Amino acid sequence: MMLESVLVKQVTTKEELEKVFDLEREIWQDTYEPMHQMLKEDLNSTLLVGAYLEGELIGFSYGDGDRSSEGVLYSHLLGIKRQYREIGVGELLKLKQKELADELGYTKCQWLFEPLEARTAYLYFTKLRAYGTAYIENREPEMGEASAIPTDRLIVEWNIQDEDHIRWDAKIDELKDSAAEIVPSSLTIVGLPVLDSEHQFDSDISYLKDAYTLAIPSSFMKIKVESPSLAEDWRYKTRTIFQTLFRQGYMIVCLTPTNEHVSHYLFVKRTLFAM
Repeated sequence: MMLESVLVKQVTTKEELEKVFDLEREIWQDTYEPMHQMLKEDLNSTLLVGAYLEGELIGFSYGDGDRSSEGVLYSHLLGIKRQYREIGVGELLKLKQKELADELGYTKCQWLFEPLEARTAYLYFTKLRAYGTAYIENREPEMGEASAIPTDRLIVEWNIQDEDHIRWDAKIDELKDSAAEIVPSSLTIVGLPVLDSEHQFDSDISYLKDAYTLAIPSSFMKIKVESPSLAEDWRYKTRTIFQTLFRQGYMIVCLTPTNEHVSHYLFVKRTLFAM
């Protein structure tokens, strides 16, 4: 299996760093913004991880933080060559980042991502067991991102030193069984998913159940291309729901692929998890 041949390690030399810059340029091309503008002068004070296949750099992750204060590593970039994005390299990079951050004394990792990208959400929440805690509207677009709709982001947090996966998974499975769908999704006449077509969601009421599920498109990119107005509808409806549930003390702990059209986030009361 190709993934078993991938070596993931910390980037520590200037030569390795130049290869990262080259790959960054290749991935983001015209929208490339040199990473060295973000890097601290001392390479040892950052956490830069590379993934190598037969000696070739095929992916990297970059983060930094201040261990002396809050102990949070902020993950800024994750880049993978296009032909290797479906084989699990992103997971390997994040797990190595976690391992090294633990050795350096960090207690938590934090980053931002597009909340309607189901494949990425599945990696972060379901496979890595991170959790979503807050929502940001209209963040400045990232490298390579061009969109006619607002570029909102979720704040993702990841406990570095908590390895009690059995307890975490068991509690999530229990909450999945009792969760209520907060609003329904359906299909348009051309087979694209639409959320809450009857406008049932009410942000002014109190939500009391331990857990709720919320549909997102299985392919938000497809909707953005085929129906920009529907993509905008997904953005504003989910934005309201995210913000309402976060404000009322919920967090995201999982994303479950449901069918070819939608996946479902699982929102749970934060008081049920000792975060």
